[in-house]
Amino acid sequence: MARIYYGSFKSINNVTHRVEIWDGPTGTANSGGTELTLAGEGYVITRNGEGDPLYTKYIRPSRVETFWVIPNNTILNDFESIATTSEQYWAILIYKAGVLDYVGRVLADQLVRKREAIQAKPVLQLTAVDGLELLSGYKVDPSNFTDGKIQISQLFRRALDTLNLKNYWVVDGSNADYFREASTVYNSAATRKGFDLEEVDINTFVTGYDQFKDVRATDVNQFIYADNNMIDYAQALEQLCEIKQARLIHSQGKYWLVSFADYIDSTITYRVYSYTLQFMSTTATYSHRQTLGTSPARPQWMAKPNLTHQVAAKFVQVDTVRHLGDTIYRGWNSISTAALTKEFTNIPTGSSPDAHPMRVRFNVKFAKAYFTEPITGLVYPEQFVSIQVEVYVENSAGAFKVLDQNGYWVNSGTAGSSLSFNEKVDVTNQSGTWMTYNFDKNLTTAPAGFDKLGVAIICKSVFPIFDKKGKPTTKSASAVDKQFWGAINVAFADESPYNNPDFTFDITEVYSPAAGSSVNSVPVILNPKYYSSNTKYATGIIRVYDGANYITAGSTWYGGWDSVTVGTITEALGNSVAGLYKDFMPVIQGTWVDSGTMSAIKSLYFDGYTWVLQGCQYSATSDQWAGEWLAIIPTYTGISGSGEGLKLGDGLKDRVNYLDMQVSAINDQIQSVSDSIKQTLSNDVSGSPTAVPTINTQYEVMLQYDAANTVMEWRLQEHGTFKTYTTGTSSLDTNFEGHIGNTAGGSVILTLPAVATQKGKKYYFVKSGASSTFRINAYTGESISGADHFILNTNYDSHTIICDGTQWFIIAAHP
Repeated sequence: MARIYYGSFKSINNVTHRVEIWDGPTGTANSGGTELTLAGEGYVITRNGEGDPLYTKYIRPSRVETFWVIPNNTILNDFESIATTSEQYWAILIYKAGVLDYVGRVLADQLVRKREAIQAKPVLQLTAVDGLELLSGYKVDPSNFTDGKIQISQLFRRALDTLNLKNYWVVDGSNADYFREASTVYNSAATRKGFDLEEVDINTFVTGYDQFKDVRATDVNQFIYADNNMIDYAQALEQLCEIKQARLIHSQGKYWLVSFADYIDSTITYRVYSYTLQFMSTTATYSHRQTLGTSPARPQWMAKPNLTHQVAAKFVQVDTVRHLGDTIYRGWNSISTAALTKEFTNIPTGSSPDAHPMRVRFNVKFAKAYFTEPITGLVYPEQFVSIQVEVYVENSAGAFKVLDQNGYWVNSGTAGSSLSFNEKVDVTNQSGTWMTYNFDKNLTTAPAGFDKLGVAIICKSVFPIFDKKGKPTTKSASAVDKQFWGAINVAFADESPYNNPDFTFDITEVYSPAAGSSVNSVPVILNPKYYSSNTKYATGIIRVYDGANYITAGSTWYGGWDSVTVGTITEALGNSVAGLYKDFMPVIQGTWVDSGTMSAIKSLYFDGYTWVLQGCQYSATSDQWAGEWLAIIPTYTGISGSGEGLKLGDGLKDRVNYLDMQVSAINDQIQSVSDSIKQTLSNDVSGSPTAVPTINTQYEVMLQYDAANTVMEWRLQEHGTFKTYTTGTSSLDTNFEGHIGNTAGGSVILTLPAVATQKGKKYYFVKSGASSTFRINAYTGESISGADHFILNTNYDSHTIICDGTQWFIIAAHP
């Protein structure tokens, strides 16, 4: 894998352009491959964005069309083969004056034969994209979140990683300057500017997240959301760009995140990140202004550009739906006997029980434990599992109140002195490996001053006591700590006139520019997914790193466009858009003839305005930019904001919310019945998986009638499972369908189970090893195709047998 083809040309400004076709990022930069001739314009880059307002479509993808003269049929066949190859295979790299300028993924299905040349040499068009438009094909990966949180920079990294392009920067040697962030929105609590110091919540990337209904863990492996519950990376990055008020662009061989406010000054200050999105430096600046009339003197406009306008904003409305809650996870890979605990500080309190209701919900999972009785050698499951729960509140003086069985807060000396709940979970009749325990309580408001909520879960095994003959008695041994994993979730009601019975808080903020252009203007409605809130438990809130910990960012966000404007992050968003669109926005459309230094990050400057590139088509040989530029004329003074206001008022809508809550509670109860049935079908079976199932593993579901108990029993048999036996005599393990006798150390003897319990069962036997024998015996008094045993003598000999309930039959043999 390396550079396969390349070609070079000089533009009208004597700038050398080199286009390269690679089949994988493992070669050496600037070496290898066959040189070809580039036809016509050499290449043309089309950038999306014409006609878009500044507050929409923050991701601005581009595509490049390259034109190649094909000298012979061998190379023609090579190019045509690209059209049948995976689109995660080929890439186009473009160098401008020897510096990497563009990295794109080849679109296999867009190879076009343009024409036949004079000497019968065809010209082929090969198209690639910078990958940003491909992000919609990938879901946000929940496994990348730690305790439900992720750095914003790392979310960008994970999104870009899906494109499988970043290693081209490694080959080029420029991987230390892969991403440039120039977003100006920052929080005063952060140690410096930078989106690597900002952290976001996984719940913001869930489709249709509802805190009241989804205070739960949804995935049985990691207590995180399944992939199909997540939005895609394009949507996620759009949300982040909106709140940062910045565009994501690929230009000059980098990814750029640039805020609109950066264009007010003549230079952009940016932070440099490596290809793993690790922070490198903050010292760089980029001069973006291209001033009309500067040397070298070329006629910079091919024709006078057309002037139009984007509509002014009558007002900017920012709508958010705020969910309040917090979660702690313990994954199955961190299973432990330690108590799972979480303290939630600064919770809302009050004297009215219904002022700030709370909800506590958790799930825990554990494996059934077994005990081998020493006298008889029989194996017994634990008698039951004891789930011990304590829910308490604490005030600043160290006084405690514990939630009792009736849901009341009662006085307690210390935390842990009395358990709120102690429930016995009977596991003796459950034959599955993993068991689940669910706890879900609606709580009244914490008493006034008790602003700390604590939840503790302890899981213990209880085994029977055996008599002198090794028989279990009705008595129980002392409980012992048991390993378990799970998640604790809480939800709080925010302050509002209607007490948020649905645990959500809908907010409308309106920002109105003081301008005389209200005629023909339109409202601008924004629905950012991220927001700031006065409570630390706002789901989706952005947290910032203060030098020691990630903390709630609060309301001290700065936009960077002036030294006065400060507020919540939604205020920054509303003020920014209102200031930019206080009047009609001038737009020019034309062809800019460049001196060879223009880029997608640069702006034009004339008539006292800064004009930011919207979208264009760039022709390399002529250095021409045919496109659209938007004038940045911000006015941040005189903007009035309504602050936080409710989207729902008192009265009927409150009652609807309350009824919704009651319906949800009933649905939860009904749903638990369904869950118990599903648990019975998946857990209460013989042969359940003893570990987390691997992808694409096949299982066979079977039924067996138990005449003694007059019930149907389930059995789950995993296909493709083999157990290996070594020297000596063993009983066949019925949890496996395949059995290998490794005779390298001596003969292996395997005894079949009694046929009475095996009707319909099929087993496979394979000998491994050139020496000794692999013998399979029937159960005492039973037969295998009329004999009491069979023997496999040669390496890889195999037999397949099946049981009809009275004997075994050999149905296949090799040799």
